[in-house]
Amino acid sequence: MTRFRLGWEMKLDQLTLAIDLALLGVGLILTGVLVPWHGWLAHAFGILLIVIGAILCLVDGLRLLGWRTLFWPRSLVLDAEGISDDTKKSPGFRISWSDLKALGVVDDPARPGLLLVFFTESRTHSRLRPYAGFAPADWPQPVVATLPRRTGIVAAILASKPASWNQHQADGWAALITTPGERADAIPTPPAAQPQERIDVGTQIAWQAIIGGGLAGLLGVLAYLAAFGVLASTGSTAAFLVVGTPFLLIGLATLLSVPVVARRRWIVIDRETFTWSDPTETSFTLAWTELESISIEITTIPSPTLNRHSVHLNLTPTDDAVRRHPELKPFSNNGHYALPLGDVVTPADAIATACQREAPAGIWQGVTQQTGTLGIT
Repeated sequence: MTRFRLGWEMKLDQLTLAIDLALLGVGLILTGVLVPWHGWLAHAFGILLIVIGAILCLVDGLRLLGWRTLFWPRSLVLDAEGISDDTKKSPGFRISWSDLKALGVVDDPARPGLLLVFFTESRTHSRLRPYAGFAPADWPQPVVATLPRRTGIVAAILASKPASWNQHQADGWAALITTPGERADAIPTPPAAQPQERIDVGTQIAWQAIIGGGLAGLLGVLAYLAAFGVLASTGSTAAFLVVGTPFLLIGLATLLSVPVVARRRWIVIDRETFTWSDPTETSFTLAWTELESISIEITTIPSPTLNRHSVHLNLTPTDDAVRRHPELKPFSNNGHYALPLGDVVTPADAIATACQREAPAGIWQGVTQQTGTLGIT
């Protein structure tokens, strides 16, 4: 058996939350213990901080007992039975050599990674993306998987293939192997990588969150300074602390959550696929043939100073796509899967333009504008 380490995967959002809870809990306990409280009300507030901090640490400690569910390796496994992608975040696969007519590997620098094209005998593999229109006429539709590029993977696949299989040299393929009797010239040359439209929807949201959290933290610091007489010599210490603590915690939580808040999120669109790329577990790639419709819904919340917006990307995946990505099961009122993008009107316009240009006829349903309140709709 050959095992290739493809990298490390993590539940970035949950891991960051665990770190946040630990640091906030310890911070609250230290504040309650070390700050010289004066007066019974302030003293009671200090005890309350200690209790809340202890609860946060306890909850976080219980969660971290299962730390291996937050951080794990991803591997490609090749053995005598078949080939598998040992992963938890992406759909993954396990395909037996006996279920394949051929296997091709595409290593095109214009693509985001290695492309494994599986030409199956008959059975479908619902966890892998179909590769529509790319197979001999009398073969089942192939399925594909994208892996990170690692030196030696192509050579390992060739070395691990069954002894009776044939290896071929063919244009466009880094490796092409077939079962005995299958003609390699029946397999088309892989299509060239299509130009991609990469639309950044994370940077704007990150700045909004960081600025908002920074302002909240600043207000919290000012309240604490006032509570202990640095900025104000009069007033109630407890009152300032009650007002300032929530703001300070918001600022600290934002600071500690920078890995999640500032993560890069992209919409990637080309002639073949639609991709939502997010370091958390929500990433997915769908062929256009796996989408029944796609549209954008923009809700505007009017304001005398600055209008706010809530942008949702509405997707209607096919049943096969939902089986590959159960999280895409429609749950919104209108029957679509609603992907929340936040207040990102400019990227939404770019997404609409790219979908209108690349999506097959009938799939792109346009942009819907509506007015909402602070409750969004």
